[in-house]
Order: sequence, then C-alpha cells, then structure tokens
Amino acid sequence: MDRFEKTLPYFIAMIVFFYAAPILLIALASNMGEEYSPAIGSIYNMVPVFDLCFGMIVGFFYGRNKGGDWLVALESGAAFIPCVYIFFNTTAWIYVILIILATVLGIVLGKVFGDRFGRR
Repeated sequence: MDRFEKTLPYFIAMIVFFYAAPILLIALASNMGEEYSPAIGSIYNMVPVFDLCFGMIVGFFYGRNKGGDWLVALESGAAFIPCVYIFFNTTAWIYVILIILATVLGIVLGKVFGDRFGRR
C-alpha cells in the first residue's frame, strides 16, 4: 500500500491530463462551429501522441524524485484504457502499450538523472 501511496499524485496527474485534453477539444469543437471543426479534428488526432509525451514526462519526474518503480508505468496504461473506449476507437489499444513503454523510458531517464544530479 505504501508503494501505491507514493505513486498516487502521479496517477492523478495522468488521469487529469488523459481525460482533460480530449474533453476540452470536444467542447471547443462543439462551440466553435463548422469552420473550425477540421482544425480541431486534426489536433484531436494528435492527442494520443501528447499522451505519450505526458506519460514520459510523468515517468521522468517520478524517476527523478522517487527512484524507479514499474508500478507507475502500469498505472499510466491503466489510466489510458478507459480513454480508448470513451474518446477513441479500438485501434487506439496500441497506445496503451506505447504509453507504458514511454513511461518506463521516462522512469529510467529520471532515475539516471536523479542519481547523477541528486534527488530532491
């Protein structure tokens, strides 16, 4: 339980970002009208790439501040699974695996950075 309590703020940050970005884009698209829909649609298609980057950033900060723990990577994948069904279609399942791998990469880089330059 102590491991989960250490990762809880990072898990909450992932949930907020994974759900806030698509909700904001959907709200913008519905309020802006027909002329802005293609532009917002192309940004909406980039949301999984932003989620990959955010997963790596969260993993980096966790690795730098707390050291490495694979639980954060599994939590990032678990946080994204409902997004596949709510905001995307079933072809977005590959992003679950990619987000887990990006988070692991971020954790490793953050751990190396934290060991090299000192933890906070």
